[in-house]
Amino acid sequence: MELTAEQKKVLKGQGYIAYKDGVHFSCRVLIEAGSISAEESQKISEVCKNYGRGYFTLTQRLNVEIPWIKYEDLEKVAKELKEVGLSIGSTGMRARPAHTCKGDVCQVSLFDTAEASRLINERFYKGKYDIALPNKFRVTIGGCRNGCSKPALGCIGLQGRKPGQVSITIGGMFGKEHYIGREIPGLYSINEALDIVEKAMVYYRENGQNGERFAKMVERIGFETVAQALAI
Repeated sequence: MELTAEQKKVLKGQGYIAYKDGVHFSCRVLIEAGSISAEESQKISEVCKNYGRGYFTLTQRLNVEIPWIKYEDLEKVAKELKEVGLSIGSTGMRARPAHTCKGDVCQVSLFDTAEASRLINERFYKGKYDIALPNKFRVTIGGCRNGCSKPALGCIGLQGRKPGQVSITIGGMFGKEHYIGREIPGLYSINEALDIVEKAMVYYRENGQNGERFAKMVERIGFETVAQALAI
C-alpha cells in the first residue's frame, strides 16, 4: 500500500515516522520522565520481536522508538502497548511531553522532577491543551543549577534554585537555529510555574504566527513584553 504525503503527515502527528523506503515506520513510545517498569520494558521487547527487527532505540528525550514496523501493524502495536499503559508519543504542532532530568533520585535535585513532568504531561500534553499551536512547544525541566537537561534550550525551562522553587526561562530553542532562553524575574513554586506555562501556551496560540517557534515569537514581540504578559 502506497501512502500519500498527507497520510504520512497524519501518521507523524500520531507518533509514527515514515521511513525513506516507503514501507516501514518508527513508533515513538512515551516514557514518563524516562522511568520504565520491568513490565513495560518486557512488552516493548515483545513488540520489537513480533513487529520490528528485535531492537528499540532510546531517544535524547528519554523516550523509546521502535523501528521497522509495517503500516498494517501500527494499530496492533498501539493496542499491545496500551495493555501495559504505554501510549504512542505524538508529534506535530502541539504541546510535546515534558523533557526532564532524573532529579527525583539525584542527590542535588531541589524538587521532584518526575512528578513535575507527570503534572505537565497530564495538564498540557494529554489534557485540555491537546490542540494545535503555531508550532511544537516543549517544557524542559532541570532539578538543580547544573541544568543537565538544558532547560534554557526549551521553549520554557524550569530549573531548581531552592528547595521546591524554580526559575523560569522562556524563548529557548535548539535545532537549525539556537536560542538561549532568558530568565523571567522571580522564583516560583511548581504550581505557580505550571500556571505560567499555561499562560505562555495561551499567549503563543493567540500571538504566534503559523509555523513560528515560540522562541521566534518571543524574539519578534520582545522578551520584556512577553515576560510581562506571563507575570502572576
